[in-house]
This record gives sequence, C-alpha cells and structure tokens, in this order.
Amino acid sequence: MKVIDMHTHIFPEKIAAKATVATAEYFDLPEPPNHYGSTGELLEVLRRASIDYAMVFSAATTAHQVEHINRYILSQAREHPQLIPCGTLHAEYEGFREELAWMRENGIFGVKLHPEFQHFVLDDERLFPMLEEMERHDMFLIAHMGDPRVNVSGPARLLPIADTFPKLRCIAAHLGNWGDWDLEKIRPMAKLPNVYTDISSSFSYVEDKSPLYPILAEYDPSHVFFGSDYPIWCPEKELAKAKALGLPEDFLEDVLFRNFARFYHYRAL
Repeated sequence: MKVIDMHTHIFPEKIAAKATVATAEYFDLPEPPNHYGSTGELLEVLRRASIDYAMVFSAATTAHQVEHINRYILSQAREHPQLIPCGTLHAEYEGFREELAWMRENGIFGVKLHPEFQHFVLDDERLFPMLEEMERHDMFLIAHMGDPRVNVSGPARLLPIADTFPKLRCIAAHLGNWGDWDLEKIRPMAKLPNVYTDISSSFSYVEDKSPLYPILAEYDPSHVFFGSDYPIWCPEKELAKAKALGLPEDFLEDVLFRNFARFYHYRAL
C-alpha cells in the first residue's frame, strides 16, 4: 500500500529543534514533540515507515521571510524527489504575483498559511488578491484550521474564501477545526465542493475519538488526506494509528494515497 504524508513541517538544521519545541509549547501538547524537524530526520522516518512521499512546508512569520523559505523548501525537494514542495506567503508580502509565478515555474503549486504564527486572520482582505492569483494559476491552499483560544482560522473564516474563489481548492487541515471539532461549525464548510481536509493532529490529539467520525463523514470521501503533522507527531506512529481507525479498506487506501495522488495532478505520484 502506497502512502503520502501531505502534512509535514521542516526547518533548516540549525533552527529545527528550537522551532519544533516552541511550536509544541505554544499548543500545550499532551506530550513532547516526537522529532525535531530536519529534512534528514524526516527522510529517515519516511524510510522506516515505508511512506512514499511527504509534502513539506514552513510558514513565513514575516513578509521578508517568504522568498527565503520558499527557496529553502524547493532546494530540499529538488535534492530529495520523495518530498513535495509547498510554499508560503504572508499578508504583508507585496511581491506575491512575481513569487507565485516563480513558484509555478519551479514546481511549487500550493501555499500553506498558518494565521496564528503569521499574525493575521485567515480571511484578512489583504490575502484576497493573492488567493485570486492562486485560483487563476490552478494552485491550492492549505490552511491551519482552528484553535479554541483564538479566532483567526476556524471554518467561519475559510467559508468566505471558498465561496469567493470556487475554483481554488482549499485544504482545511486538522479535520477542519483543531481543538474545536464541533460538527455544526464544520458542516457548512465541509460540504463545499472545493474544500478538502486532512486527519493530522485530530484523531491522535483526543482520547475520545467518537465525535470525530461524524465530522469525517461530512467531507466528500475523495477529499480526505493522510497527514502526520511531523515533527510534532511521528509519521510512523500516525500511519499505524490511521490504519487502526477502523475505516473500510478501500477508503483507507484512498486516504493514505489515492486521494492526494489525484488531487496533486501536477505530476505523477
């Protein structure tokens, strides 16, 4: 069975451990991070877990970091073909048209936004020209979704984006609303034809998983992807947990590989 882990974060070696620990402390996770977030470590974990591909990204916390991070991510993907590059933008970044053109020319077709760390709200009006340009170029958005402590990236903030840009494919990470898996909040977003999700930091994060299954069922079955949220969680362990969720075999294989392989139509996986 082939596997794509489409939700992993990587950092340059010299800052990887510090960045990972800071992230874990911010989210007050129930256990220390499983890894420290370098490319080399991720590749070893993928090899050990027999995971075929991983999509990698990192968030620009300021506008001046955008180009540096995108070029770093691209360099890692070019050196290691099993890594799929995903870019970053920032609400204050003015050169987005040229940067998005550069991304596409160099094989980066998605943009990850993490509003909490980037200090803006997901439906910030400054992002809309960027999202319009992404839609025009057949790129996709993946957004960190949810955090009950702040209101910057929940379903209500993705809805206007998905409605305004119906051809922009939007991945609502973490089953659509990390830490606040309220079916009534998620349902209107999950039903939109251009909204997708991943199971990263969702089933693994809670002891009582029963409320998450009805949420999973709200999404189009072809719109659900496997992601580990490396380095916070271990891809090898997350893959084992995904296989233990009791999903029908065909659906499990879709989640682990076929769904994202079809979604990522820019190259054969």
